[in-house]
Amino acid sequence: MTATITARGPLKVVAVLNAAELLDITVPDGEPRFVLTILLPNGMVMADLAAKSVRRAIAMVREHGPEAVAAIVQGRLSGGQIAEAGLSVQPKGPKLEKAEAEAAA
Repeated sequence: MTATITARGPLKVVAVLNAAELLDITVPDGEPRFVLTILLPNGMVMADLAAKSVRRAIAMVREHGPEAVAAIVQGRLSGGQIAEAGLSVQPKGPKLEKAEAEAAA
């Protein structure tokens, strides 16, 4: 048995990225926007991002290392695009502190 129901708005998505691959990206200076193609197991989607946020994300990955950060793109799925997309990179807190404590012991 199946049923159909209407969503109240667009589907919100969060894509976890391979942070190491961000280091291979070059964002041209003076460009306000940057289109990122995200490969999925069954296709791909595009995300139109603020170039400044991409540069900031790359700097965070360089500073902390790809293994020590989580990189995500989030927005609203619209066809083959993530609309209103944002890119963020956050340090992985507790795991990093645990690794440092184990290294000091």
